[in-house]
Amino acid sequence: MNISDNNKSQPVITLNGLTKVFQTEEIDTYALQNIALTIMPGEFVAITGPSGCGKSTLLSILGLLDTANSGQYTLNGHDVSGLSMSELAVIRNSEIGFIFQAFNLIADLSIEANVELPLTYRNNLSKSERRDMVRQALELVGMSHRLKHYPSQLSGGQQQRVAVARALAGQPRILLADEPTGNLDSENGKVVMDLLNKLHDNGSTLCMVTHDISFAQQADRVIHMKDGEVVKAANLN
Repeated sequence: MNISDNNKSQPVITLNGLTKVFQTEEIDTYALQNIALTIMPGEFVAITGPSGCGKSTLLSILGLLDTANSGQYTLNGHDVSGLSMSELAVIRNSEIGFIFQAFNLIADLSIEANVELPLTYRNNLSKSERRDMVRQALELVGMSHRLKHYPSQLSGGQQQRVAVARALAGQPRILLADEPTGNLDSENGKVVMDLLNKLHDNGSTLCMVTHDISFAQQADRVIHMKDGEVVKAANLN
């Protein structure tokens, strides 16, 4: 299935009645309940709410790292709800870029190799094509001069910029960011947010989970969650 075909009038993501339940022998815990959400191409959506409200669970499902118990998830016009984990992995690698709170860089790989790693799973790319994509992504985040360095030689803010480059290198349809400034001081957090805003201004579609209200208010729309439900949605732009 090719889900790369997309146009500006069709949502990138549509969720209808999405529910996620964590089941044990004693109790069912509803992490998400009847979530409805639409994200359009080029939109910047922030998801906020208290710890344990389901934000990260929702982002994991959006990123095809997890699946819902019920409901429909449509990505670029195609229902991905019933696909196997291996099928989801193929789509995830080509369609979705991740930026995590922890930078998740591999210590014994160079910056260039870290950014290239997800691209090595794409059989249709030659090594020279991968290297070109890596260098373009590092150039975009202002880190091309550090491509031969290792993560331990970079500051926290620089490592997060490399993590953004890794997410961008595959030219994904959507960028998902889970507390991307959570491990940074205020100055480096602002640098990363400025970078995300620049990507948004250039047409990238962003969905960001954050506890920082000031950063959330830089999005086009803020989704507020509580106890696994969307309790409020506000358009800011």
